[in-house]
Amino acid sequence: MIFKKSIFMKLFLTYLLILFLSFSVFSFVSYLLIENRLTASHRHELSEQAQTVAEYIRHAHEQGWEHEVIIESLEMSIARQDKVFYLIGKNGEVLYHAGQPPVSLSLDHEYYNSAFQGKQIIQKVKLKEMNQYALLAAVPIPHARTEKVLVMISYGFEKEILQRKLNFLLGLVITILVTAASLFFISKRLTSSLTEMSKIALAFAKGNFNQRVQIESKDEIGQLGMSLNYMAKELASLDQMRKDFVANVSHDLRSPLTSIHGFAQALIDGTIPKQRQDHYLTIIKNETNRLIKLVNDLLDISKLESGHYELQSIPFNFSELVRRVIAKMEPYMADHQVEIGLITDEEEDIEVFADPDRIEQVLVNLLQNAINFSKPGGQIDVTLTKGDRASLEIRDYGMGIKEEDIQFIWDRFYKVDKARSKKLGTGIGLSIVKQILEKHESPIGVESELGKGTSFRFTLPLAK
Repeated sequence: MIFKKSIFMKLFLTYLLILFLSFSVFSFVSYLLIENRLTASHRHELSEQAQTVAEYIRHAHEQGWEHEVIIESLEMSIARQDKVFYLIGKNGEVLYHAGQPPVSLSLDHEYYNSAFQGKQIIQKVKLKEMNQYALLAAVPIPHARTEKVLVMISYGFEKEILQRKLNFLLGLVITILVTAASLFFISKRLTSSLTEMSKIALAFAKGNFNQRVQIESKDEIGQLGMSLNYMAKELASLDQMRKDFVANVSHDLRSPLTSIHGFAQALIDGTIPKQRQDHYLTIIKNETNRLIKLVNDLLDISKLESGHYELQSIPFNFSELVRRVIAKMEPYMADHQVEIGLITDEEEDIEVFADPDRIEQVLVNLLQNAINFSKPGGQIDVTLTKGDRASLEIRDYGMGIKEEDIQFIWDRFYKVDKARSKKLGTGIGLSIVKQILEKHESPIGVESELGKGTSFRFTLPLAK
């Protein structure tokens, strides 16, 4: 049942139907043409032969030959031929005949009456006794002693036509069989690639992305194979990202949860002295904040990638937002012993058109990232300028990023600290920054030098 529904079978049967219809029309037309051509050829041949015999009989009569001599000479001329000669008198009587007639001459007088008027008749007649058709030629014999008509009947032409038709049909059947076999192998070859692609696509669905389609052509099927191979590569990449995602989230969740659980259990058991309890409660609070930030970042990245993260762009005071965010970051800066300086040459605040909540999220993530990678006692410069667009640069003078790592910093959970030994963020912040700015149609640039620090720069459109 599956084989009957396969594209190979559909393609092959379609080809076969087209072939059958084409050859049927061709055969019908050719059949008629062969019959008409052969009949016309026999009519012409019979007409010439009848005229020749009529002239021969006229000459024989003028020379006074006996009937027996004429008949014997005619018998010799039509030996092994399916023909009969009748010599008809004025009153319709048969004067004599030559050949071995399979039937008696039981024909209507109309077939040879016109010949007595000087007209030659070529007619297709039905021989009732033999139940077949024959060609009849009625030719007047001029200058004979009495008016006579030669009637010549050829009853073997249908056998020749039938034989020609059988030969034609035999050739047609052989041609159809050879063509059908060729179409079978062509259809098989065309669909074998599709069958292979179907199996490989099924393997993709089961999570096996290592298989590849063998590309043997550059046509549409070859292009489909290339698309499947590209899809396999992308799916393998996504699958690896999924595994990395699970591994990274598990690590980032397990670490603070383990700390919280351990310290909470120690507090319950009373193993921690009262004078140290505030210290460990602060650790628990910080780890809880880490979990909250991780969950919030995961929710944000999920919304961004699902397209449910809509911007609410309005005109707002960008300078004031930057100052407010820096002020909020002061406790975090104090913990890391880092200072942030705002640099601007603008006398008036800069107004931009964007989503203030999302831009605040961008600023927080970039500043946290700069603080995390700054040395104690370090400095972070926030430079705000105005041109055709508002421009903001956040520069730290910390550890910097290797040149080969810069292209990966926008990936989810990517950390320069691959061992994840340092608690430097969740690894999602820069990915969120990039996607938010992309929704604002604002590219973000990064420059970094190992051991000298990193600089992030982006622009926003000015408010009209």
